[in-house]
Amino acid sequence: MNKKIIASISLLIVAFIWGISFIAQSKGMDYLGPYGFTMYSSIIGAISMIILLNIKSLNKILNKDLEKEYSKNTTLISGLFCGIFLFLAMNAQQLGLLHTTPGKAGFIATLYIIIIPIIERIFGKKVEKRIIICLLIALVGMYFLSVKENFSINIGDIIIFLSAIFYAIHTIMLSKFSTKINVLKLNLMQFLVAAFLSFIFANIFKENISLEYAYISRIAILYMGILSSGIAFTLQIIALREIDPAIAALINSLESIFAALGGYLILNQVLNSREILGCIILFIATILAQMPNKKEQ
Repeated sequence: MNKKIIASISLLIVAFIWGISFIAQSKGMDYLGPYGFTMYSSIIGAISMIILLNIKSLNKILNKDLEKEYSKNTTLISGLFCGIFLFLAMNAQQLGLLHTTPGKAGFIATLYIIIIPIIERIFGKKVEKRIIICLLIALVGMYFLSVKENFSINIGDIIIFLSAIFYAIHTIMLSKFSTKINVLKLNLMQFLVAAFLSFIFANIFKENISLEYAYISRIAILYMGILSSGIAFTLQIIALREIDPAIAALINSLESIFAALGGYLILNQVLNSREILGCIILFIATILAQMPNKKEQ
């Protein structure tokens, strides 16, 4: 089978895993608080990375383009900064899911794909007019999805949007650092940082993080730690070796569809006509943002 086809299938699996993860995140907070759930999920994610680091053949594939092994300080500093923003992004998403549905959260979260070029423009990188138009279209979609007819806004939707901003910053940083060091070591470090910070905040807000509650929530924790963090991340990195990043982002944006379908099939959560219209507009904006321009064709 063609390598690009295999890569596309891999990214579709990633989109499915990440889409369903919104449901796992929501169910995981039936007993654990948002910070406690993130803490346990990040610990499992770190363990997954340790296992993957011991697979020599995988390491050769993921890091074949590295000219040299960078110092431990580079790994620690990169992992620290990425871990802080991963902590902010994951927990903002967890907090938002306390006030909104996984389906809506999945669509709003995909806005990070549009937010990324906006952030890059702030730091001097030119942004196409097409992206600005897509952002405006996306804002219209968010209006229908999040603003009620009486002009009240769901606080959960706002928090999820903030998490999308954090994920956008995190993605930019991860893209920059991953070209310099072993990506699995970077991922391991950032999960350890996210777990440590989540532990601190769980104690500040007096969440119950007992192993008993963790065991009750084990399916959601294992899903997030192993599938969403370990397997999905690895599949994405391998697929990006064979497929154009713009096409990869387009396929990954389908996680919003899987989030909505999962919320409907698993949690029986139904969006009203106004929210469905908002989802459609958001999805169109996301797709348009990933379409290649004439120069790229």
